[in-house]
Amino acid sequence: MSKKKTCLLVMPLSFYSFARIIGDGLEAMGYEVTRANDEYPEHPIGRVLAKFDLPISRWWTRRVFARRFLAGERWDLIVIIKGRGIGPELVADMKARADRVVGYHFDALSYDRATERWGAAVDRVTTFDYRDARTKGWPVVELFSSQTPLTPPPPTRYRISAIQRNHSNRLAYLDHVLDALGTEDSFVFLYEKGVISLTMNAVRSPLLYWKWRKSISFKPLSYDQYVDALAASDFTLDYAHPLQTGATMRCFEALAMGVKLITNNPHVAESGHFGPHNTIVHGLGDDLAALRAGVEKLRGRRPAPVQRSPGQFLLEVIG
Repeated sequence: MSKKKTCLLVMPLSFYSFARIIGDGLEAMGYEVTRANDEYPEHPIGRVLAKFDLPISRWWTRRVFARRFLAGERWDLIVIIKGRGIGPELVADMKARADRVVGYHFDALSYDRATERWGAAVDRVTTFDYRDARTKGWPVVELFSSQTPLTPPPPTRYRISAIQRNHSNRLAYLDHVLDALGTEDSFVFLYEKGVISLTMNAVRSPLLYWKWRKSISFKPLSYDQYVDALAASDFTLDYAHPLQTGATMRCFEALAMGVKLITNNPHVAESGHFGPHNTIVHGLGDDLAALRAGVEKLRGRRPAPVQRSPGQFLLEVIG
């Protein structure tokens, strides 16, 4: 029996179920996968050091990799996703121990520049962000959905769903849209990451926070609950961070379930997956009459579900 190919997957391990899905996808491709965080030490102090792009974070991360993942090892493939604690020196160490090293950024460089620091050192680097792709000359690799289309699709129970982590202007956008469309037959769930996040969001929009307090939770929905609510929606809300231009994971999850989008991101038109048949682009402060007309035009029409799978995503990342 031939020896299995080995892969070191380096990425934020605490980012929802992303690491599990990517790791499972690599295993389905025949790799024996070892998972490593993209920044060390792996606790709140380490995250602060990496967030502020301090050199000690890269020194510490390189030290951990040398001891735990590179000493005496040989890898067929190393995949770096985001890589906030990584520098070009560590990538050079990796290339000495791997046949191929590739990188991917699921954020925008204007929000997190880490990938720009080491991107030139890997064999291939790609991004989800359309603006960064144009600026840096990196290929675009769009995100994916691990959810296969449901057959038959479930009956529509919600006219509109809004299932999101609370940050930036998401609460204001949610209120803006639902105030115009009405809250009847809607499903609203706002995940608050912690007390610090709660305090910042409440200070930013105290009246809105009070208004939507019953929809805010410190405990995220389970994946099954999320799929159940999203799949039963006619429309779902997608609010991309203002600094990002790439199509979010939510866009591809909705696509796989035949659910239409209301999004603030006009750049989704750069994807071949989203257009007037399944997407309404509406920014915070845009004309509400146009929003209502667009929703009325598409109401009840279920687009054919299309899944972009983790396997498709990984083939493009690896190149």
